[in-house]
Parts: sequence; C-alpha cells; structure tokens
Amino acid sequence: MSIPADHIPSPQLRPARLWFAASHLLAMLQQEFFVRWRGAVRGLDLDAVHDLRVASRRLREGLALFAPLLPGKKVARLSRRVKRLTTLLGELRNVDEALAFFSGLNREQGGGGPALAGLLRTLSKERDAAQTELAQALPRLRAGNLKKELARLLGHPNPFRPSGIDPFMDVALFAEAALAERVTLVEELFPAALREEDAVAQHRLRIAFKKLRYRLEILAPLLEDEGDQLRQVLKRYQDLLGSLHDLDVFAEMVEQRVAQGAGREELLQVLAGQRAVLFGSLMQAHREQPIEPLTRAISAELRLPRTPAPVGRQR
Repeated sequence: MSIPADHIPSPQLRPARLWFAASHLLAMLQQEFFVRWRGAVRGLDLDAVHDLRVASRRLREGLALFAPLLPGKKVARLSRRVKRLTTLLGELRNVDEALAFFSGLNREQGGGGPALAGLLRTLSKERDAAQTELAQALPRLRAGNLKKELARLLGHPNPFRPSGIDPFMDVALFAEAALAERVTLVEELFPAALREEDAVAQHRLRIAFKKLRYRLEILAPLLEDEGDQLRQVLKRYQDLLGSLHDLDVFAEMVEQRVAQGAGREELLQVLAGQRAVLFGSLMQAHREQPIEPLTRAISAELRLPRTPAPVGRQR
C-alpha cells in the first residue's frame, strides 16, 4: 500500500539533505495516519481498522527512523500514544479475522458442528464488545490534540540538535544505513524461524519483516521504482508469516473458548493442517525469493549520486 500524499508537494528528494527529506517524509506519514483515522471512525469495518493500524505502525516506524532529528522525550511520548491506538485496533482486528476464518470453515464443513457454532457465537459477542470499546476509546485519544502535537513535532526537525548524526548528510546515505539495520535483523532471525515448531521465532521474524517493509515504504521516494520489487517480496513473506501467526492465535482461541471434546480436537487438527501447508509455502518462498540480492541492489542504488531530474520529468 502506498502512502497517500494528495495534498503534500513531492520535491525531488535525491539529492537532498537529511533534515529536509525527513520533514517531507514525516509529513506524509502524518497525513496518512489522520486520513486513515477519519476512515476508521466512520464505521469501524475490518478494512478501515486494518488501514489505520498499518498507518499507526508506519508512523511509529517513521518516528523511530528520524528520532535523531527530533526531541527525544516528545518522540517517546507520542510513540507510546500511537502504540496504544495500535493495540486497541489489534484487539478488534484479531476477532474480525477469527470470525472471517471460522465462518469460512463453517461454510466449507456445511455447518461445522456444535463446537464451531458455539465458537462463532462467542466470537460474535466479543466482536460487538471490542467494537463498542474501540468506539468509546477513540474519542478519549483526542485526535485533535494528537494532530497538533504531531504537527509541532514533525513539522520542523531541528538540524542543529546534537544527536551524533549529521543532519546535512545526503539522505540516501542515511537511508542505506537505516535499511541495512532492518535487513540485518531479518537475516539474523531467519534460521530459527525455518524450524517449523518454533512459533516464537516465526513471530519475531514477522515483526522484523513488517518493520523492514514499513521502513522501505517510508524511504521509497528515494528509489527509482520506489522499491517495488523488494516490496512485493517482503509482502509475500509478511503475508505468509502473518497467516502463520493468525493460525497460532486462532488455535489459542479454540483452546480457551471451546470445551474439551471431539469438536475441539477436530478444530485444532484443521488449524494444524493449514499451518503445515503455510509453513511449506514459507520454505518455498525462502528458496525462490531470497531478499539479499534485492537489498544489495537497493544499497548500491542509494550509494550512486543522482542529480535532480529536469523539471518536466520530476515525479
């Protein structure tokens, strides 16, 4: 998903100084976040909630990325506020996804039996409760005040704040190091995640891929193709790991909400079977689409000097 920037001018960011590029990229993140907020509060439907949750995580990644140019305490405080929203949205999203999954299973099995029917009734009640809680909590987060605080914080990065980083460096060099940091973490986590039984390692790898993808999307305007090829590969991994994690969450829901018996065991076996298939797809992706060649190519591109394009050809 690209970051909407309908009302923000898009200057040529290569070459550009870090503090200037950071100001523009943070403004894009801020706009996307509040556009998604307005969309979510209108109906709290699954897609709108998902979009706002992604925007909140991308904003937090942007705050972490450009923190050296921003007041540290304010960044930490605002990031915590945005994270509270992410957590609230996650509760509704998990129930929504579980309802969609188990409803599909119910249709496939032609009724699914009393265990599945009881689980669906429970999840429907939880969905209503989570939606009500979110509808009540969103106003308490005071979007107007949050917007003003973010505008004050993000609108004017301070290039003279002592931070151990040169605010006047070429943003492309900063981007290369920032992406390498996330790539290194993914590479470190991969071996453990390729053990099928290690759900914790797969969860950590999922988070690492998510943060890498968000960081790539934030820095995409610096790249000729906006990192599209790498983004597609990252999405494939993220979707597979996300689906594996969903199945683990669904299994916990079954264990906690369905009484012991044949129906419960049948549901857990279905989940285990689907998880095994998904893990096989993850292994296939690892063989077919390693990320290292793509990340090396992007690093090489960022190291190349680039002169501004003629005015008529700028994006």
